[in-house]
Amino acid sequence: MTPNELTTFLHEQIPLAKALDIEIIKATDSEVEVFGPLSPNRNHMGTAFGGSLSAVLILSCYTWLFHRLDQAGFSAHVLIKEGKTDYLLPVEEDLKAVCLSPDESQFEKFIESFRRKGLGRITLKAHIKNSCVFEGVFVAQKSSETRLG
Repeated sequence: MTPNELTTFLHEQIPLAKALDIEIIKATDSEVEVFGPLSPNRNHMGTAFGGSLSAVLILSCYTWLFHRLDQAGFSAHVLIKEGKTDYLLPVEEDLKAVCLSPDESQFEKFIESFRRKGLGRITLKAHIKNSCVFEGVFVAQKSSETRLG
């Protein structure tokens, strides 16, 4: 799926993504970039709301895993199992979350489990500049639905 198709998918399937007004800027095997304007995601201090920051970071990881599975020809339900966000500095500008691919060996282990059991678990990380870092465990479960991409 293209970045535009991924944006449309997220807006249709995850209403919060539309409310945050996020847009997928880049989606490759090595990284996903998610953009969110500050205006709908600000708090009373004029900086980014912590919940919006967390959501954009989670969506970057979700999108990376969904995209990788789609590119490999799999239909899957992707869910977050657990996550932790560290807020290092206030974000005073538009949000740009980046999820970078984990080590290829970690992804291969995930795919092996996914193929064998129909279920895989992987730890992913994302960041917003030097302001926030996120690490979470994501689970993918094979779906009988037709592939979306």
